Amino acid sequence: MYTLYFSTGTASFAPQMLLAEANVPHQLVEIDIASGAHRSAEFLSINPTGKIPALRLPNGDILSESAAICIYLADIHKISDAAPELNDPDRPKFLMSLLYLATSVQDQFKRFYYPERYSKDPRHAPGIKSKSLELVELALEPVEVLLGECGPFHLGQRSSVADTYLLMLISWHPQQGELFSRFPNIARCCALVSNRDVIKAGLERQTKISVGG
Repeated sequence: MYTLYFSTGTASFAPQMLLAEANVPHQLVEIDIASGAHRSAEFLSINPTGKIPALRLPNGDILSESAAICIYLADIHKISDAAPELNDPDRPKFLMSLLYLATSVQDQFKRFYYPERYSKDPRHAPGIKSKSLELVELALEPVEVLLGECGPFHLGQRSSVADTYLLMLISWHPQQGELFSRFPNIARCCALVSNRDVIKAGLERQTKISVGG
Protein backbone atom coordinates (compact mmCIF):
# COMPACT_ATOMS: atom_id res chain seq x y z
CA MET A 1 0.00 0.00 0.00
CA TYR A 2 1.11 3.55 -0.71
CA THR A 3 1.28 6.29 1.91
CA LEU A 4 0.78 9.85 0.70
CA TYR A 5 2.01 12.56 3.02
CA PHE A 6 -0.17 15.53 2.19
CA SER A 7 -1.40 18.91 3.35
CA THR A 8 -4.58 20.69 2.32
CA GLY A 9 -4.10 23.34 -0.33
CA THR A 10 -0.73 22.09 -1.55
CA ALA A 11 0.57 20.27 -4.61
CA SER A 12 -0.49 17.02 -2.98
CA PHE A 13 -3.95 17.61 -4.48
CA ALA A 14 -3.11 16.20 -7.93
CA PRO A 15 -1.62 12.86 -6.80
CA GLN A 16 -4.29 12.54 -4.12
CA MET A 17 -7.03 12.85 -6.73
CA LEU A 18 -5.23 10.43 -9.06
CA LEU A 19 -5.01 7.79 -6.32
CA ALA A 20 -8.67 8.26 -5.41
CA GLU A 21 -10.06 8.27 -8.95
CA ALA A 22 -8.03 5.20 -9.95
CA ASN A 23 -8.94 3.35 -6.73
CA VAL A 24 -5.29 2.62 -5.98
CA PRO A 25 -4.99 1.33 -2.38
CA HIS A 26 -3.34 4.01 -0.23
CA GLN A 27 -3.42 5.74 3.11
CA LEU A 28 -3.15 9.46 3.80
CA VAL A 29 -1.00 11.09 6.45
CA GLU A 30 -1.64 14.80 6.93
CA ILE A 31 1.33 17.05 7.63
CA ASP A 32 0.44 20.35 9.30
CA ILE A 33 2.43 22.94 7.39
CA ALA A 34 1.04 25.79 9.52
CA SER A 35 2.73 24.37 12.62
CA GLY A 36 5.95 23.65 10.73
CA ALA A 37 5.53 19.87 10.82
CA HIS A 38 7.10 19.61 7.37
CA ARG A 39 10.34 20.93 8.91
CA SER A 40 10.28 18.57 11.86
CA ALA A 41 13.00 15.97 12.30
CA GLU A 42 10.37 13.27 11.92
CA PHE A 43 9.21 14.43 8.50
CA LEU A 44 12.69 15.34 7.31
CA SER A 45 13.67 11.73 7.98
CA ILE A 46 10.95 10.81 5.46
CA ASN A 47 11.61 13.55 2.92
CA PRO A 48 14.87 15.48 3.50
CA THR A 49 13.68 18.32 1.26
CA GLY A 50 10.80 19.04 3.63
CA LYS A 51 8.42 19.29 0.69
CA ILE A 52 4.81 18.19 0.39
CA PRO A 53 3.72 15.82 -1.08
CA ALA A 54 5.82 12.76 -0.49
CA LEU A 55 4.77 9.25 -1.45
CA ARG A 56 6.03 6.17 0.35
CA LEU A 57 6.12 3.31 -2.12
CA PRO A 58 5.20 -0.26 -1.15
CA ASN A 59 8.93 -1.10 -0.97
CA GLY A 60 9.54 1.74 1.48
CA ASP A 61 11.22 4.16 -0.92
CA ILE A 62 10.11 7.81 -0.93
CA LEU A 63 9.11 9.67 -4.06
CA SER A 64 8.61 13.45 -3.97
CA GLU A 65 7.63 16.17 -6.45
CA SER A 66 3.94 16.16 -7.34
CA ALA A 67 4.34 15.81 -11.11
CA ALA A 68 6.83 12.96 -10.70
CA ILE A 69 4.45 11.15 -8.35
CA CYS A 70 1.61 11.50 -10.86
CA ILE A 71 3.69 10.20 -13.75
CA TYR A 72 5.02 7.28 -11.71
CA LEU A 73 1.60 6.18 -10.47
CA ALA A 74 0.02 6.46 -13.92
CA ASP A 75 2.85 4.50 -15.52
CA ILE A 76 3.26 1.76 -12.92
CA HIS A 77 -0.49 1.12 -12.73
CA LYS A 78 -1.13 1.76 -16.43
CA ILE A 79 -3.78 4.39 -15.68
CA SER A 80 -4.33 5.56 -19.24
CA ASP A 81 -7.04 7.98 -18.09
CA ALA A 82 -4.34 9.86 -16.18
CA ALA A 83 -1.40 9.61 -18.59
CA PRO A 84 -0.84 8.18 -22.08
CA GLU A 85 1.34 5.09 -22.06
CA LEU A 86 4.94 5.25 -23.25
CA ASN A 87 4.24 4.37 -26.89
CA ASP A 88 1.10 6.51 -27.15
CA PRO A 89 1.35 9.37 -29.71
CA ASP A 90 -0.06 11.74 -27.07
CA ARG A 91 2.76 10.96 -24.61
CA PRO A 92 5.12 13.79 -25.66
CA LYS A 93 2.39 16.44 -25.48
CA PHE A 94 1.31 15.10 -22.09
CA LEU A 95 4.82 15.29 -20.63
CA MET A 96 5.37 18.75 -22.07
CA SER A 97 2.08 20.04 -20.66
CA LEU A 98 2.44 18.57 -17.19
CA LEU A 99 6.06 19.58 -16.71
CA TYR A 100 5.39 23.08 -18.02
CA LEU A 101 2.72 23.53 -15.37
CA ALA A 102 4.99 22.10 -12.67
CA THR A 103 7.98 24.26 -13.54
CA SER A 104 6.84 27.44 -15.25
CA VAL A 105 3.54 28.08 -13.48
CA GLN A 106 3.62 26.41 -10.07
CA ASP A 107 6.70 28.09 -8.64
CA GLN A 108 5.33 31.60 -9.24
CA PHE A 109 2.67 31.08 -6.56
CA LYS A 110 5.29 30.75 -3.82
CA ARG A 111 6.15 34.41 -4.31
CA PHE A 112 2.53 35.28 -3.59
CA TYR A 113 2.13 33.11 -0.48
CA TYR A 114 5.67 33.47 0.88
CA PRO A 115 6.95 36.91 -0.20
CA GLU A 116 9.28 37.00 2.82
CA ARG A 117 11.41 34.36 1.12
CA TYR A 118 12.26 36.73 -1.71
CA SER A 119 13.35 39.85 0.17
CA LYS A 120 14.85 40.75 3.53
CA ASP A 121 12.77 43.91 3.60
CA PRO A 122 9.11 43.30 4.64
CA ARG A 123 8.13 46.49 2.81
CA HIS A 124 8.74 44.65 -0.46
CA ALA A 125 6.04 42.07 0.23
CA PRO A 126 3.11 43.83 -1.54
CA GLY A 127 5.17 44.36 -4.69
CA ILE A 128 6.41 40.76 -4.67
CA LYS A 129 2.86 39.45 -4.30
CA SER A 130 1.56 41.66 -7.09
CA LYS A 131 4.40 40.69 -9.41
CA SER A 132 3.81 37.03 -8.59
CA LEU A 133 0.28 37.15 -9.99
CA GLU A 134 1.54 38.94 -13.10
CA LEU A 135 4.07 36.13 -13.63
CA VAL A 136 1.42 33.47 -13.08
CA GLU A 137 -0.83 34.98 -15.73
CA LEU A 138 2.07 35.43 -18.13
CA ALA A 139 2.96 31.76 -17.71
CA LEU A 140 -0.68 30.75 -18.28
CA GLU A 141 -0.90 32.48 -21.66
CA PRO A 142 0.65 29.55 -23.62
CA VAL A 143 -1.69 27.16 -21.78
CA GLU A 144 -4.68 29.23 -22.86
CA VAL A 145 -3.46 29.14 -26.47
CA LEU A 146 -2.90 25.37 -26.37
CA LEU A 147 -6.34 24.67 -24.91
CA GLY A 148 -7.90 26.96 -27.51
CA GLU A 149 -6.21 25.12 -30.35
CA CYS A 150 -6.75 21.53 -29.23
CA GLY A 151 -9.10 21.66 -26.19
CA PRO A 152 -11.07 21.30 -24.17
CA PHE A 153 -8.22 19.36 -22.52
CA HIS A 154 -4.45 19.41 -22.97
CA LEU A 155 -4.81 16.29 -25.11
CA GLY A 156 -7.87 17.40 -27.02
CA GLN A 157 -10.97 15.39 -26.13
CA ARG A 158 -8.90 13.21 -23.81
CA SER A 159 -8.47 14.25 -20.20
CA SER A 160 -5.29 13.55 -18.24
CA VAL A 161 -3.68 14.40 -14.93
CA ALA A 162 -2.25 17.50 -16.64
CA ASP A 163 -5.78 18.92 -16.53
CA THR A 164 -6.14 18.05 -12.84
CA TYR A 165 -2.78 19.70 -12.23
CA LEU A 166 -3.96 22.86 -13.97
CA LEU A 167 -7.11 22.93 -11.83
CA MET A 168 -4.96 22.52 -8.71
CA LEU A 169 -2.82 25.52 -9.65
CA ILE A 170 -5.82 27.68 -10.56
CA SER A 171 -7.40 26.86 -7.18
CA TRP A 172 -4.49 28.70 -5.55
CA HIS A 173 -5.23 31.96 -7.37
CA PRO A 174 -6.88 34.57 -5.10
CA GLN A 175 -8.95 36.04 -7.95
CA GLN A 176 -10.22 33.02 -9.85
CA GLY A 177 -13.24 34.78 -11.34
CA GLU A 178 -11.10 37.45 -12.98
CA LEU A 179 -8.61 34.81 -14.10
CA PHE A 180 -11.33 32.74 -15.77
CA SER A 181 -12.69 35.83 -17.51
CA ARG A 182 -9.29 36.45 -19.03
CA PHE A 183 -8.61 32.80 -19.86
CA PRO A 184 -11.89 31.22 -21.07
CA ASN A 185 -10.24 28.06 -22.41
CA ILE A 186 -8.59 27.41 -19.05
CA ALA A 187 -11.95 28.10 -17.40
CA ARG A 188 -13.65 25.51 -19.62
CA CYS A 189 -10.99 22.88 -18.90
CA CYS A 190 -11.15 23.47 -15.15
CA ALA A 191 -14.96 23.36 -15.13
CA LEU A 192 -14.97 19.97 -16.85
CA VAL A 193 -12.41 18.51 -14.45
CA SER A 194 -14.01 19.95 -11.32
CA ASN A 195 -17.35 18.41 -12.30
CA ARG A 196 -16.04 14.89 -11.69
CA ASP A 197 -17.32 13.51 -8.38
CA VAL A 198 -13.95 12.73 -6.77
CA ILE A 199 -12.48 16.06 -7.85
CA LYS A 200 -15.53 17.98 -6.68
CA ALA A 201 -15.29 16.36 -3.24
CA GLY A 202 -11.57 17.07 -3.10
CA LEU A 203 -12.11 20.75 -3.87
CA GLU A 204 -14.77 21.00 -1.18
CA ARG A 205 -12.26 19.72 1.38
CA GLN A 206 -9.69 22.29 0.29
CA THR A 207 -10.62 24.91 2.83
CA LYS A 208 -7.24 26.65 2.85
CA ILE A 209 -4.32 27.22 0.51
CA SER A 210 -0.86 26.37 1.75
CA VAL A 211 1.09 25.78 -1.52
CA GLY A 212 3.80 24.07 0.55
CA GLY A 213 7.51 23.58 0.12
